Amino acid sequence: MLDLEALPAFLQERRWFGGKGEPIAAVRAVDDLLLLPGLRVVIIEVSYRGGRAPERYLLPLVPGPRLEEALADDGALRALLDIIRGQRVLPTSAGTLRGERVDATPLRGTSSAAKSSPLKLNSLLDSIGPEPAVRRLSAEQSNTSIVFGESVILKLIRKLEPGVNPELEMGAFLARCGFRATPPLLGSLSLSGAVDATVAVAHRFVQVESDGWSHVLEAFRRSTPGIFEELRQLGARIGEMHAALASDPADPAFAPEELRREDLERFAATLLLELDRTIAAAAAAVPELASRRAPLEARIQRVAKLLPSGVRIRQHGDLHLGQVLRSDRQWMVFDFEGEPARPVPERRAKSTPLKDVAGMLRSFSYAAVTAGTPQHLAPARQAFLEGWRGAAGQLAPEGTEVLLESLLLEKLLYELRYELGHRPAWVKIPAHDLLALAS
Repeated sequence: MLDLEALPAFLQERRWFGGKGEPIAAVRAVDDLLLLPGLRVVIIEVSYRGGRAPERYLLPLVPGPRLEEALADDGALRALLDIIRGQRVLPTSAGTLRGERVDATPLRGTSSAAKSSPLKLNSLLDSIGPEPAVRRLSAEQSNTSIVFGESVILKLIRKLEPGVNPELEMGAFLARCGFRATPPLLGSLSLSGAVDATVAVAHRFVQVESDGWSHVLEAFRRSTPGIFEELRQLGARIGEMHAALASDPADPAFAPEELRREDLERFAATLLLELDRTIAAAAAAVPELASRRAPLEARIQRVAKLLPSGVRIRQHGDLHLGQVLRSDRQWMVFDFEGEPARPVPERRAKSTPLKDVAGMLRSFSYAAVTAGTPQHLAPARQAFLEGWRGAAGQLAPEGTEVLLESLLLEKLLYELRYELGHRPAWVKIPAHDLLALAS
C-alpha cells in the first residue's frame, strides 16, 4: 500500500515538485502499475489548501512500505524504455500505459526494398542492445532524464498535464517537416483512462560541446572573434525553425493564422495588467518603478494602435540561451515543452514568432551583464536579428519594431517578478533595463 500520509513531506523534498511551500490538503493515487518487482509507477493527485489548482505527478517507486523512488535501479529504468521499444500496451489499475515509436524511417544507405518496409531498421532504440548502460542526469529541475547507451535520452515528465505534451507534439511535427537542428524524437510513453497524459519522451542523445549559455558567456568574456557570426547563424536556425512550424496549413494545430487587431488589443490589455502586477511586486526592491509607469504605459498603448502585420504560429515557448546547444560547431534547439508553470493550452497557443525572438534577445542581456561586457549586447542582437530575418522570410515583415519592443517589455516584467521570487541577486539585471526603457 502507498503511504499517502507520508507523501506531503516526501514531495516537498523533490526537486521536480512544483508546489513547494504550498500547504497540501490531500494526496490521492489516481492510477498505478506494478511493472516489475522493483518498479511501481504511481500517478498521484495533490490538492492544496490555498486555492492552487490540483496537480498530478508521476512517481516511479520501489514497492514496499517505505517511500523510495525507483531511479537507482538500472533494470527498472530499462523496463520503462522497453515499453517504448516494444510498443507495448500495458493495463494499469485505471487505464493503459502505451509505448509508441516514431523512428520508422530507415537510416541512409539502406536498400530501396528496405525503405518501403514498415519495420524499424537500424534504429537507435534497437542498436543500443537489450541492456544498455544507464546514466542519470542531475541538472534537471522539473523533469527527470536518463541516458541509455550514450545514444538515447528518456525524459520522464513528472508534472502531468491533460493531453499530448508539447514536447511530443512539437518533436513529431518538426521531424515530419524535416527540421534537423533538434535532437530527433524516437518515441513516447502515454497514459489513457483515468489519466490522459504524456509521461515520457525519448530522443536521440546528442553529444554537445557546450550549452548556448556557457558558450556565449565564455565568448563574451574572451571577446572571441567570430562570436557575432555564430549568433547570426543561431538567428538563422531559429528562423528556419519558425519557417518549419509555419509550413503546414493543413494541420489545424500548426497552421499559421493572421495576426489580427484584436490580438494586438488583447496583448496590450494583458501587458497593462502585467505592468501593474510587477510594480506592486517590486514596491520594496525597485520603488522607483512606480514613478515610471506613465512612459511604460505609453509604450504599451502603441501596440493596440498598430496595423496588424504578420502571422501567429506555434513556437518554442521558452526560448533562451539555455535551450540551445553547440554540437559539431552547429546550433541545435531542444526542450519544446514550453514554460512548465503554464497550463498546456497556453503553451500550445499560437503567437507571433517575435515572442521567441524576444526571449533570446533578453538572454543576450543577461549574458552581457554576467560577462561584464555590455558593449557586446548591441552587436549580438543585431547579428541574431539579421540571421533570423534572413531565414524567417515572410514571417519577418517590415515595421515590427514596436511589437518586438513590447514583447521585450513583457519579458522584462516577467523576469523582474521571477528574480524577486527566486534569485534576488539578479533583480538588478531586469530592473536596470526596465528603468532604462521607462526613461
